[in-house]
Amino acid sequence: MKTILALFLSLLILLPLLVSCGETPSDVPDTSPVSGTEGTSGSEPATEPVGEPGTDPFEGADPLPEDLSVPSCLTTKEGAVLGTIVLSKTAEEDAVLSFAAQDLQYHLKLVLGAVFPIVSRPGDGYGSIILATPETLPSVTEMFADDLAWLSDLGSKETGKWGSDGFAIRQNGDDVYVIGNTSKGAMNGVYDLIEDNLGVLWYRANEEKGLIYDELEEASIAKVDYREKSPFQMRGFQQPSGERTVYQLIARNKGNTGGEIPDLGLHISNTHHSVFSLLLSSPAYDPEETEYWETDADGNCLGQGGSNQVNPWSDKVADVIAARIISYMQANPEVRFVFIGEEDARHGRVVPCDTEPFEYAPGEFVYPEDRNYYSTVWHTMINKIARAVKESVPNGWVGTFAYVNTSPPPACEMEDNVRICYCQAGEDYTVSILDPAILDRVKDPQCIYHWEDIPAWADKVNSLVFYPYYICNAQGTEYG
Repeated sequence: MKTILALFLSLLILLPLLVSCGETPSDVPDTSPVSGTEGTSGSEPATEPVGEPGTDPFEGADPLPEDLSVPSCLTTKEGAVLGTIVLSKTAEEDAVLSFAAQDLQYHLKLVLGAVFPIVSRPGDGYGSIILATPETLPSVTEMFADDLAWLSDLGSKETGKWGSDGFAIRQNGDDVYVIGNTSKGAMNGVYDLIEDNLGVLWYRANEEKGLIYDELEEASIAKVDYREKSPFQMRGFQQPSGERTVYQLIARNKGNTGGEIPDLGLHISNTHHSVFSLLLSSPAYDPEETEYWETDADGNCLGQGGSNQVNPWSDKVADVIAARIISYMQANPEVRFVFIGEEDARHGRVVPCDTEPFEYAPGEFVYPEDRNYYSTVWHTMINKIARAVKESVPNGWVGTFAYVNTSPPPACEMEDNVRICYCQAGEDYTVSILDPAILDRVKDPQCIYHWEDIPAWADKVNSLVFYPYYICNAQGTEYG
């Protein structure tokens, strides 16, 4: 059920909603990204005066070409010509900013039919669209100090977190600056500028079918002097094709996950591993050990072939999986997150363990009749693995699904280096997933508890991501 195709279909359709950096919709209860902070939003006007840099921001830049041709079909809202795209010499070495400039040039050519030169400094007699970060153009730190400070405020678990790849679009005289604290933030600003000022939309990876725009004789960059940051730190989808056009679709819609594509600012959100593969490939695995596996009703070991899942009651299982993840991270320093996915099956028996109260903390128990009994057992195992990983790899993270067997929030608290991927199977897309009114219309038993489980999970973990199914669910045939 947990297929890459399902995720691809679902998040392709939902991506514009998921990546929105604007205000939280007013009809979604209790979802303000920064609760308890009056007047805050993911998008707000930027009205502070632009500061004066102490020196020429473009000192040392290459001179403009003598044969530079500047088109006149793009203007500011006041009518000043915006004739070039500017990347500082340092920014030219930044793969993300360089691609953002090239894609801005590409879309301007599509819409306006003119080639806007990419140069390393502005010229006289016209304005420019300038792409920058504090690292690539230090003067923006003085010019837009308030904007950069606002973008740097990433919140907290208690108040709500923001993504680090926000942006600001500011007009300074005849120039329009697109800035971010990160290159990916500035890239997101470029795509926001293209969408909101040129009317371009990106719906499908195939540009003949999914790149929507009108050809114009002239246009203006009228939406300026605002800043945005997303309440979603991770935005995107896994996709199976490996084609660059699909990755570009994610980036153009301001996504940041889905593949390791450096010049698009995309990173892999999950390294998918089944729990069996992690156990069997561990340097600590003992092929003679029977404690790893499930049992029949009489307590006889069923071995790997007869088991639906590993035995989460076993400390040996936790130790062996932790050894595998630690060795993998130590051998691959670029990897600091490994996903521990259950097998695609309901769990079986582990007799006598699954008939007894489970002590998840000293003096604290869950019981076999409790809805979150198995989930508590499983996530206690995940906690053991996470602690061992953190001890050997201090910035190492592990993740797991909250799905079917393990969707109820466990009684135990979760370690701070655990990411939960919540799989909202059976979601009814005609009402908010957090609306208890779902109980009056539910048709799929799996979605009865979403409205209470999701907030409970959000209280337990530092990182919560979602795995929607959209058309791949029981309600998919009931409405368009």
